[in-house]
Amino acid sequence: MDYGLTYSRDADLTPLAYVDADYGRCRDTRRSTSGYVFTMAGRAVTWSSKRQATVALSTVEAEYVAMSRCAQQMVWMHTWLDEVEIAHGTPGVIRGDSREAIALAKTMKDHGKVKHIDIHHHYLRELVKSELIIFEQIASADNITDLFTKPLAHDHHHRFLAALNIY
Repeated sequence: MDYGLTYSRDADLTPLAYVDADYGRCRDTRRSTSGYVFTMAGRAVTWSSKRQATVALSTVEAEYVAMSRCAQQMVWMHTWLDEVEIAHGTPGVIRGDSREAIALAKTMKDHGKVKHIDIHHHYLRELVKSELIIFEQIASADNITDLFTKPLAHDHHHRFLAALNIY
């Protein structure tokens, strides 16, 4: 009740996404949690925190699964913006902190240890190759998606709220 979002009519409406995953944090199932947040006009417009459907066998897999869900949302948002004729930048930018998962989305070369990752998630490669999506690596300490994937210290939590312009 103490927080709110205020949008500006003149701000850029190009979606910008942040994505993250914890790795096996659920003590009962050992499943990871995917999280993403999208901003437009400098404010959060959609976000998700969801336990993954399967147990990830590595941190790279957990991050890659989260990136796949986030990329699907980005494609949907771009399609919707096109339908309602709202100008937006392309490609869609998704920021995450997993260098290995971002590299995996770009190429299979030198990734022999991840053959177990479901083909379904390699949809990311097609989006990257077609230049509809680009992934940018950011420092873990700057990944605001931690709000949706793990418990945070009070100061850390409020720093991320401020980064999302939630006051």
